[in-house]
Amino acid sequence: MNVPKVAVIGCGRIAWMLEKDTLRYKPCTHLGALFYWQKKQKAQITTLCDTQIEYAKAAAKFFSLKNVEFLNNPERVIQTKPDFLVIATNTPSHYDLLTQALYAKIPRIVVEKPVAWSVREAKLLRKKIAKSTSVILPNYERRYHPKYIALQKKIAHARTYRGLFAAGGKSLYIDKKTGDEGVLLHDTTHLLDLAQFFFGSITGVEKILKKNQHILYLEHATGISGVIETVLNVGAFHLELEIFTAEKKIRVGNGFLETEEIRLSKHYKNFKSYDLPKLVLDSRMPYASNPFIKLYESALLGTPTNAHFFDALQNVELLG
Repeated sequence: MNVPKVAVIGCGRIAWMLEKDTLRYKPCTHLGALFYWQKKQKAQITTLCDTQIEYAKAAAKFFSLKNVEFLNNPERVIQTKPDFLVIATNTPSHYDLLTQALYAKIPRIVVEKPVAWSVREAKLLRKKIAKSTSVILPNYERRYHPKYIALQKKIAHARTYRGLFAAGGKSLYIDKKTGDEGVLLHDTTHLLDLAQFFFGSITGVEKILKKNQHILYLEHATGISGVIETVLNVGAFHLELEIFTAEKKIRVGNGFLETEEIRLSKHYKNFKSYDLPKLVLDSRMPYASNPFIKLYESALLGTPTNAHFFDALQNVELLG
């Protein structure tokens, strides 16, 4: 089988620079995962593109990549029709680049989240992908994380859920004049994607919009309902999801999983309550379980569909 030729548009933070973050598991970027699969002879990184071409050259130097073409024009990259395209650029560019890639019939595309900048763009992309043979995989890495995959299998009988994203951003909402995509589209998007991953497509929504607080009441096709709250100015950057079943409450977030079993109350006769929490911290992750490696394993070697891309479009439609 021919090794797919891979082109990467955007050589900044999520493309490779986060590999320098000593607190993150590795690899934690697109090129980090692609470099792993290139060493396994399952991918060939042929083109690196960035409007600041020194970023592309720095990426190649960091990974000791040879025989790579450097470009600063994304359109030229797409015109070469690579087998596999990675779009790791800023959000406002996603729609145009995806449109061009679909027109060029590039077979596989991985795109950074959020996949579009506005509700209008998301609706247009929904029509375009329905007529295309391309497959687009959004980078919501938690869907490939072993902790979340295992948890999905354990919550088949969930009753409801409650999500919280606390952040210190300037605004919850998009400001196209300044280029600020807002905390909702940049951060809460991860929490909403987890809700879609765990509980299925969303069929009903109610919103409460405030300057520093945003609440979504969601209903899913599975019959489960829940709430996602985003707040600013609390002095923390924190994502968590609480899932309520008939037996326990599960709280999960970055680096931890906490469980509270339902027991007979120690404070009220003939009542039940949640027991003391049992906390499990994330352990060191082997390469075989790494979310970025698993994402690219699916994209390069698997037979993915556009189902997750449709969820990602709905995500923008709810938050954009």
